[in-house]
Amino acid sequence: MRLRLVQLPPLPSYRLAAAVQELVRRQFLHAKESEARRRHAPTDSNSDKSSSSSSTLLSLLVQPPPPTVIAFTPQPTYTLGRRQSEEQLSATERDRLTAPLTVDGTTYTPALIPTLRGGLTTYHGPGQAVLWPILDLKSSLFAEPLTVRAYSRLLETTTATALKRRFGLDAYTTEDPGLWVKSPKKGDTEPEERKIAALGVHLRRNISALGVAVNLDTPVTWGQSGSSADASLSTPSSSASSAAVGSGSDESVNPWTRFVPCGLSGKGVACVADEARLCFHGSVPAAWDLRPAPFAAKWASALALQLGLRDPEIDVADKATVARMLSDAEELLVRGQTEDNS
Repeated sequence: MRLRLVQLPPLPSYRLAAAVQELVRRQFLHAKESEARRRHAPTDSNSDKSSSSSSTLLSLLVQPPPPTVIAFTPQPTYTLGRRQSEEQLSATERDRLTAPLTVDGTTYTPALIPTLRGGLTTYHGPGQAVLWPILDLKSSLFAEPLTVRAYSRLLETTTATALKRRFGLDAYTTEDPGLWVKSPKKGDTEPEERKIAALGVHLRRNISALGVAVNLDTPVTWGQSGSSADASLSTPSSSASSAAVGSGSDESVNPWTRFVPCGLSGKGVACVADEARLCFHGSVPAAWDLRPAPFAAKWASALALQLGLRDPEIDVADKATVARMLSDAEELLVRGQTEDNS
């Protein structure tokens, strides 16, 4: 079975993408429940009753969907980690995050959404490739079952591999979450470590959700010396209280300057385009395709190889399939039956 890539149309709402993810995840969970019923079915072939019961259960056996990656670039959205809640933010903090944000000439009102991932506040929006694998960590399709730690490492390795092969960037992990790069500075100044990709995972009966967000062509920030005031912003109740002041600190156009990304005070945010400009005298090489969709395809291919699938090729969902998934997701939202409230 191949890995399936579902590319959503540009700029869906974050909630709609999450509903698509929830639908696929429920298919996995339904298949698990069906398999559990099959395993516990009576096996006495001499009993007509047992035979009838077994046949009924086998007829209900549901096949799981293929391992799937949902890829999209959402409208501007701030998401909170599971240790946070919107109620913990002051009115000033909420107003700051949801103030009008102009991206590529279009002005948006950013959404503010709680999630089930770990970590603190982060941002998603235009210029990012958001990649959510939905798969069973214990699937027999993979080279070996995955632990939670192994799966997190797999996402990190996949992302670093895609960045290296596509753009020649050396991304790496640190004691802080996410993937980082060393951004060169002018003169003899030491390069600065900045975050280029965020990772967040949620598991339900070993079925994965959420994943990776890679900054391809977004605004950036540079780090600063943390003050005592900044240090307090790493707590769940106030991580949105202070901007990471640096290059491009205008909050009306730079979403990162409205909060401390992931609660990591004094750390900068990088993107692929900015790394190119720093390395190539202010320009981005023509060969560097920064569109999220082509990068998502490269990332999905790298993931298939990392998973050890027997067929490392990927199947890309066609437009009709994607449209049907979006329609079902919209219905799920209307019914209010996403994971947060079902």
